[in-house]
Amino acid sequence: MDIKELLKWTFGICVAVITIYKFFWKAPSEKESKDVKQIDEVEIKAETIATRFITLFESHGVHRNQIEEFFGHGLDIPSCATDDELLKKLTPEIITNAVKLFGVNKDWLEGSSTEIYDIPDFYKHPEDFDLYLAELVKNTDANKLSAYALTIEKQSNHEFNDSLFVIAEPIGEINQREIYKYHLLGRWGIHYWKSRAYFTACCALLYKHGLSVAGKVVERDWLNEICEGTKLLDYDFSERYGGIDFPSVGIWIVSDFVEMPDEYLKGLNTKDGHSLNLALEMWFDLNEEGYMRCFPDEKIFHIGVEKQFTARIKELAL
Repeated sequence: MDIKELLKWTFGICVAVITIYKFFWKAPSEKESKDVKQIDEVEIKAETIATRFITLFESHGVHRNQIEEFFGHGLDIPSCATDDELLKKLTPEIITNAVKLFGVNKDWLEGSSTEIYDIPDFYKHPEDFDLYLAELVKNTDANKLSAYALTIEKQSNHEFNDSLFVIAEPIGEINQREIYKYHLLGRWGIHYWKSRAYFTACCALLYKHGLSVAGKVVERDWLNEICEGTKLLDYDFSERYGGIDFPSVGIWIVSDFVEMPDEYLKGLNTKDGHSLNLALEMWFDLNEEGYMRCFPDEKIFHIGVEKQFTARIKELAL
């Protein structure tokens, strides 16, 4: 065999080996892509209206074995034991009543939307927030409601889901644990002076209507998911009487935020050079409309609050 024939024969073997390799093997990226697609398809097939129904109840502290006791509607322990059995029992009436009970989007429960919560926006409209709270306390005593003002630890100049109000309304109990309906109110960007002023006015309105208010600093990614409507709030089973499991990384005093100028201005985006003055002026504008009084009956105390804000404006003018 001469050298040309040897080279030709060797080349042929190499081509054959490469062809066989391509036939039986895929590039890692191709294999990964295929695997991801298969996983997505499995997840989509696995998520039925029954799985979302169970997830909804369990996120509010009601285990699937407790649905009969808490909710009823012809659902018993055997029918809730598996998703397949539950699927046979679900009716449009049951779905509608579950949606009303917990205040979530019907489209999400039925699988036609990924948005779980409908979060009303009260930016520039504290009067609507006032009416919302008035209606809420008309139906449920204020001392039974728990309000949370959520913010994130570090502000971003382009983050408009950095704050949220959550109100927990008791709707029943299981084994002396309260079960709540969650009211998610207003998506804010309080690094911006105008949004901060309206958010602060709404903080004061929570106190005005007699609600207890807790300020919590939470994880940014978690709050984004909640505000975008793609994540359910979780129930806190570690609390003896139940509650909401916030991924808290700190706390803040909401009344101080309303009534103390340094707290009110903390973390504000000041890159434009005018935010502090504008935020203080907006505080006074909303105060004139009666929105910055946490405790309206304490008139003498509020005069002192106004003097502190006036002094802060004068300091900035120097």
